Amino acid sequence: MQLCYPEFSWVFPCPFSQSRRVTFLCRKLFMSRFDLSHIRAVLFDLDGTLLQVRMEEFIPRYVGGLAERFRDLVSPKTFSRTFLNGIRELIQGPADGTTNEARLLTSLERKLSISATDFRLRLNDYRDQGVDELARLVTEIPHAVEAVDHCRRQGQTLVLATNPVFPLFMIDARRRWSGLDEISFDHVSSYENSRFCKPSISYFEEIAEKIGVPAAECLMIGNDSSHDLAATGAGMTTYLVDTYLVERPGRRWPSDYRGNHSELLSFLQQNLPRQQTEF
Repeated sequence: MQLCYPEFSWVFPCPFSQSRRVTFLCRKLFMSRFDLSHIRAVLFDLDGTLLQVRMEEFIPRYVGGLAERFRDLVSPKTFSRTFLNGIRELIQGPADGTTNEARLLTSLERKLSISATDFRLRLNDYRDQGVDELARLVTEIPHAVEAVDHCRRQGQTLVLATNPVFPLFMIDARRRWSGLDEISFDHVSSYENSRFCKPSISYFEEIAEKIGVPAAECLMIGNDSSHDLAATGAGMTTYLVDTYLVERPGRRWPSDYRGNHSELLSFLQQNLPRQQTEF
């Protein structure tokens, strides 16, 4: 079992592998009868769903690497604490109509007097010189790439619906390290293009609007019973992939379907309709 890193679990929980889990007999008996004929878009969470990340090391190293680039302005400890509090505000605080990036940079400028221009310059330095040090903390999950590729071959609109608290280059890096970079997504949520975060229902509604597919015709696949299954509130169909299940305190949404990665792949192969668009 993989232990969580308590200091950061409120933002990036560390999923754990279950050696034994409750088996829902009905899902095995009726897997082939599920009706997904209305589905036109599939949304995939990233961490714990399409790849595995050792978050107990990943987050401290990511934030620490950034903090070192601001040492001449503020102590690394103060920067790290302020930066993480800024992300907490993105997830837990009310949206103001601006992007998550703009909200975070406004917070850093207000609290640390770091301008948006200066932050982006130093962030780019980290992108070019530091991010690849995190590669060893990311591993592939069997059947994950195959599941996404099947959705693409079925002509479904594909969305990488990771919680948008990272810049796009951090998401692209994790895709590259886990073999997902060869798959084209129609939309990737990042802090540059998103105004909401999970578990806000508005996050899912905004994605549906961006891709031009009604929420009722979307399937959300993720491993977090709170953040990912909140898509239910927007009217989306949900699949809880429980290989690396995350269960948080507080509200947990019911899932329409549930299984591990092998079962997810079979579920998609048996039930996901083919759309007319050819790729």
